[in-house]
Amino acid sequence: MSKHKHHADSWDAFEERFLPVFRPDTTVLWQKEELPPQETVNYREWWTVIDCDGRLYLSAGFRYVNRLAYVRCERPWTDADLYDIYRYEN
Repeated sequence: MSKHKHHADSWDAFEERFLPVFRPDTTVLWQKEELPPQETVNYREWWTVIDCDGRLYLSAGFRYVNRLAYVRCERPWTDADLYDIYRYEN
């Protein structure tokens, strides 16, 4: 995907590409307090759900500004995925 995308891909595209890990409570959202120690995880398996003007998006890695929650995935993101944005619609 291009570094200069002008639209966000769908949650369905995100799910298909990265395979979010469902928690025992059947959600995919993790709060900061629930994360394992960052030095023990592959940070490329994590995405941040961020709020941008009332719309929710997923951004690769651990973000802190406008953060609502985190999503862990089976497939890690790559450097090429850093500029991709997905809508969080779950």
